Amino acid sequence: MKRVTILGATGSVGTSTLDLIERQPEAFEVVALTANCDVARLAAAAIRTRAKTAVVADPAYLKSLREALAGTGVEARAGADAVCEAARMDTDWTMA
Repeated sequence: MKRVTILGATGSVGTSTLDLIERQPEAFEVVALTANCDVARLAAAAIRTRAKTAVVADPAYLKSLREALAGTGVEARAGADAVCEAARMDTDWTMA
């Protein structure tokens, strides 16, 4: 099983990567997903892929992300430092 982080999960490369992961869920573990401010798409992707962490770059959206992920077990984080930490997480692949 490959451990994956996707930086920019709501963008073109991110959504293409998510599509591949969702076609073969047994082959991947999603460690972290990040997005700039599209909380709805970020939260939906995190829930679908059972990501460990979802990070929104703009801290103004943290409350919305937490609400969207309430009860799912996905950790919600925000800010530039959180994005950098997601990029440094122990994974096999980091997509951006």
